[in-house]
Amino acid sequence: MRWKYLILALVLAILCVGMPALVQDMTRKYGLREAAVQSHERLKLISATLSTRIERFRYLPDVVARSSEIEDLFRSGMAQAKRPDINRFLARLADASGAVALYVTDTTGLAIASSNYDTPDSFVGHDYSYRPYFRDAMANGNGGYYAIGATTGQPGYFLSVPIKVDDRVVGVSIVKIDLLPVEKQWHDAGEEVAMTDSEGIIFLSSRPDWRYTATVPISPTALAQLKQERRYGDAALAPKIRVVQSSGFDLATVGNDGASEQRLQVKAPFGEKGWTLIYFADLADIRRQDDIVAVATALAGLLVLAGITIAVQRRRGRLAARRAFEQLEHRVAERTQQLKLSHDLLEREIAERKEAERQLSVTRSNLSQAEKLALIGQAFAGLAHEINQPLAALSTYIASTRLLLKRKQYEPIEENIDTMNEVVGRISDLTGQLKRLARRSDDEFVDVDLGAIVKRTLKLLKFRFSDLGINVSQDIDARLKVQGSAAQLEQVVLNLLTNAVDAVRHRKDPAIHVSGRADGAWCMITVDDNGPGIAAEMGTQLFEPFYTTKLPGEGLGLGLATAHRIANDHGGSLSFDRSPLGGASFVLRLRQNGSSVSRRRERSEG
Repeated sequence: MRWKYLILALVLAILCVGMPALVQDMTRKYGLREAAVQSHERLKLISATLSTRIERFRYLPDVVARSSEIEDLFRSGMAQAKRPDINRFLARLADASGAVALYVTDTTGLAIASSNYDTPDSFVGHDYSYRPYFRDAMANGNGGYYAIGATTGQPGYFLSVPIKVDDRVVGVSIVKIDLLPVEKQWHDAGEEVAMTDSEGIIFLSSRPDWRYTATVPISPTALAQLKQERRYGDAALAPKIRVVQSSGFDLATVGNDGASEQRLQVKAPFGEKGWTLIYFADLADIRRQDDIVAVATALAGLLVLAGITIAVQRRRGRLAARRAFEQLEHRVAERTQQLKLSHDLLEREIAERKEAERQLSVTRSNLSQAEKLALIGQAFAGLAHEINQPLAALSTYIASTRLLLKRKQYEPIEENIDTMNEVVGRISDLTGQLKRLARRSDDEFVDVDLGAIVKRTLKLLKFRFSDLGINVSQDIDARLKVQGSAAQLEQVVLNLLTNAVDAVRHRKDPAIHVSGRADGAWCMITVDDNGPGIAAEMGTQLFEPFYTTKLPGEGLGLGLATAHRIANDHGGSLSFDRSPLGGASFVLRLRQNGSSVSRRRERSEG
């Protein structure tokens, strides 16, 4: 027994001393990994923002180089008389674009015109042949360089391209852009971010005191080149950031004073000639979390000790209670076994019934959609013929516009474009009607203008009416408001009109009349034709699924059945009678206002 207590004491010592240190180290590594991941994500956003700012101006040197004003200047031998106009031209372009400065040099690097010509720091007359952006533009076709301005003393990013006249390089076009606002964005966001060049020198930072300091020691050769280029003026360029490795992460300390705070350093390359973005993540939260975890682990060890003591004291009581519980549980299990079997059987029956109802609903919806698409297919034949005409006109106007562009006759082009826009709108209107009809019905009931639905459907079928020579007349009241699904009601009207077309298509003088009127609490849409008519003894058989009077292959026998069901769902009715025109007359009756919704809800609650 004594050895058992000694082993238990050793385990508790490990728990109370070793475990806090182990858990603290694991927590610290996890926190560093999470901070590194978040820092990389932040660097992606910062990089994208900075790239966007640079790309806004990348086109500008080329615009200047290709401008007719600059070409005229160099063709004239850089005549002094033209330079004032060029200076003002560059000033206007700089103001419009937001660039710090725009200037051009000859092939020796001498600035001959500048947007800041009228300021004490004018670039005009200064030699910039020692700058890499000038040499790169002359040698490689473009240049990019960040440096402190030799004339103004203000830092900026320089973009340059050669100026060519008759395929001969005659000078260089240069734009200077300001990247310091990016530093303010970083500072306002409360983040410590820096950008280094290919030599590891910080030239942008949310901390101004970091600017023009080195992150790594600089070789004498590189230092001499920096001084020659005067990239950072007279800055000391001394290293200021010390980095140490810890658990595979870079931990950076800025400055030499004892109060300097250590931060997690995360780097990401930036696409401008060896630039690197550095994010310095705050570790204060990770340190606080480490301390909390260490204290919590120690307290957990003490709680484990207290738990073991209590467990030993109550062990016998738990064993007795467990035996009694097991006996009771056994009896309850025997009593409830039959009840569970009955419950499972009932759940299976309920699930099977729900699945059968769902399959029935899906099948009915699919059949309804198939009938609707069949009707749309018939309407599309005439619609395709109508679309061909505006498409042919559109092709003609495109060819005409191209010819006018070649002739540089710009005034008629705008008229052509307006005409083409009207043609496109006409095609869009026609195809929009089919898209609206083809979408699946929505069960949500809203206010619907039944008269507008009838008129839209008549407009959709007017091409088929015209092809078959059918005389169609209409008499529809201005306001026929009902509550319902517009898509479902469009399907009903389309089915009734399509059936009327099929009934009269072989008549000598085919005719269809559509009327819509309000009668008390009801709205009624009547479709009359002069076809062969329908025998009265058919009764409700006409509205049964798969019953049709058409020839095989001409119908599914679902159209009237679907229309009849939709009318009932809307609290209305669909009936037929003898038409005054001599054929069949179908009448769709729907309640005005919200009556249809009320009846629908009553049926669903019943």
